[in-house]
Amino acid sequence: MDFLNKAFAQLNELFRSMTVGARITAGLLLVVVVVSLVYLFRYESSSPDLYLMNGERLSGSDLTAAEAAFAAANLGSSYEIDGNRIRVPRGQKDRFMAALADKKAIPNNFFRYLDEAVNGQSSFLEDRHQREERMKVAKQKELSQIISRMSGIENATVFWDSETKPGLNPTTAKTALVSVKPTASANLDEAQAANIRHLVAGAIAGMKYENVKVVDENAGRTFYGDEENGSPIDDPYYARKRHAEQEWRKKILAALDKVPGVSVAVNVELEKELRSRETVHKPEPKPVPYRKTEKSRSRSHDGSAPAGRPGFQANQPQALAASTGKGSHEEEEETTSTEDSTFGTTSIEKETPGLTPTRVTASINVPTSYFERVWRERHPTPPGEQPQSPSPTDLEQIRTQEVANIKSAVVGLLPLLEKGGDTTQLVTVTVFPDITAEPVREPGMMEKTLDWLVRNWSTLGLIFLGMFSLVVLRSMIRAAPAAYAPPRPIAASEASAEMQPSPQETPAQRRLRRLTAGGPTLRDELSELVADNPDAAANVLRAWIGTLK
Repeated sequence: MDFLNKAFAQLNELFRSMTVGARITAGLLLVVVVVSLVYLFRYESSSPDLYLMNGERLSGSDLTAAEAAFAAANLGSSYEIDGNRIRVPRGQKDRFMAALADKKAIPNNFFRYLDEAVNGQSSFLEDRHQREERMKVAKQKELSQIISRMSGIENATVFWDSETKPGLNPTTAKTALVSVKPTASANLDEAQAANIRHLVAGAIAGMKYENVKVVDENAGRTFYGDEENGSPIDDPYYARKRHAEQEWRKKILAALDKVPGVSVAVNVELEKELRSRETVHKPEPKPVPYRKTEKSRSRSHDGSAPAGRPGFQANQPQALAASTGKGSHEEEEETTSTEDSTFGTTSIEKETPGLTPTRVTASINVPTSYFERVWRERHPTPPGEQPQSPSPTDLEQIRTQEVANIKSAVVGLLPLLEKGGDTTQLVTVTVFPDITAEPVREPGMMEKTLDWLVRNWSTLGLIFLGMFSLVVLRSMIRAAPAAYAPPRPIAASEASAEMQPSPQETPAQRRLRRLTAGGPTLRDELSELVADNPDAAANVLRAWIGTLK
């Protein structure tokens, strides 16, 4: 505390000893220094150095809403738009988030609109139709937000409507329109349009794919048509063809991953039929009975023995027993068999899926630097010797071997030809020369310095202004005269010595001491000297007069 009191007393004494003009100048310089330092630190602390919402990328509509919220909160000069992200000062993040929340400009999350529609306030007078319309609008906003978050799309708006046709069997027809604004000046391609149409058709119950239209705002083009005869992206043949080519290209690149700079293009030909079914009837070499009939009949007949002579005597029991003999017995059996036969056939039914690859060709491009690299790997340079370059003959030999190896590696991945042709003809290896791109020149020291000065010129200017003000203020303080102290009574001898020039005091300092504001003049000093000690004054005058002679 004593240190502060002393410092304040010194500053107060110094300020009182300064002239009016010096006081004004020192005050102005002090104000400039303080303002410069405050602005400098405030500018540094308020420079945008932090991405809002963890660097989340916003759509065009979200950026517009955010800028409007910042302008309403008077934050328009302390943030930057970096692409589709917002960068704000680190110490003002809360203020920016509060401004977004106050204006409801925070980027929408999924299901936000549906939650508001379901859980929002509704009047008891609201009928069923109004609730359905509220849910419909919420779904449209949700779909618009989902499509806007797709890659390459800046903004999207979804509309759909339905119409119920009355009658005995009422039907409902639904149509949808999606207006899409791609990023910057890009155009919407067929694949993106088809994906958007599938998305909308799957999100709305009863919506058909062919009833969804997509409008490209940049190109002014409308995508429409049914799923079968619409865009080529929906064609089953070309979709299967693209998939097969991508798969084979991945396989070939994996097999040639040791070849730097190689490029691969694949063409796949498919069966034109979606599906085929074939039934083959093959006759049997031997007849096969299919019907057999058998009829069987048996008959038996018993005959008596011949009788004796007629008369009473012959018919007596004794005579009958003696004359009776064995009769005849006959049996007859008849079997009839009928068989019907035919030549049989074997039926074979075969079903084959369509769109299967029938022919796959590959075009491979290899840079010439690869062959030179292979030669150097096989002929390393001994330590202490200069590296040698391969001759054209050596390179041609390496090229022939490597091209054969590449073909052999790729042919094993391709399907065999049905007629047993040469599969090596399906692979084409092309050698292309390396074209070295011009190296990007790095900026020199002068360019880096100028760039740094351009980006920090305001900060440097403030620092220079503050330092210059401090230097000027310090110079003025050091040049200010010392405070005047009232003279004390002195003797004649001391007055004589006082009037003599001091060896340490320069003439300029003596003149400055006499001319100090509020200090005694030379006349006042002589008057006081004469009044106090006339003899001393006389001696001083004689000494001056003597020096004048």
